[in-house]
Amino acid sequence: MLPLPALAEGVDLEKASAPRVLGDPDAKLLITEYFSMTCPHCARFHVEVLPKLKEAYIDTGKIRLEMKDFPLDQWALRASAMARCLEGKRYFAMVDILMKKQEAWSRANDPYGALVKLGKLAGLSEKQVEDCMNDEKLIDYILNERLTASRDLGISATPSFMMNGRKLDGVFTFESFEEAISAAL
Repeated sequence: MLPLPALAEGVDLEKASAPRVLGDPDAKLLITEYFSMTCPHCARFHVEVLPKLKEAYIDTGKIRLEMKDFPLDQWALRASAMARCLEGKRYFAMVDILMKKQEAWSRANDPYGALVKLGKLAGLSEKQVEDCMNDEKLIDYILNERLTASRDLGISATPSFMMNGRKLDGVFTFESFEEAISAAL
């Protein structure tokens, strides 16, 4: 079992706010995704498109993907905070689970309890999940990142994508990503 992040006395903000990037750091193209954990269009991207992008472009070193939180509601914010308390592959695995099971946890009678159960699957205790979801500095970090993306980049909806700093419009299918990536490469 992987060691757990140190959360007993709070969240390590430096680790929790570190960039979340898939792929070769030297890849020519950087795609930045702005997503909300409760956005059904984001879930569709993560379940249907991202695995194909990963196989064709991320795992082959052609692109890297940075995931940025853009929570649209309170539960998206709390889920993002919980996921950010996990590092490396565990973070991406948690995002994958949250997206695949989005409808179940986000529409549950008790979203908090549903998130705790998912956090426990990742090896977090209920206290660690609670610490993550309620850490003021982490919540402020996520909200400030959202505000900056909105103000400086014009991000207003999820999912939104940037490629090497240029906003991509209407890109949601694997084929449309393929087209944009081919043009850029």
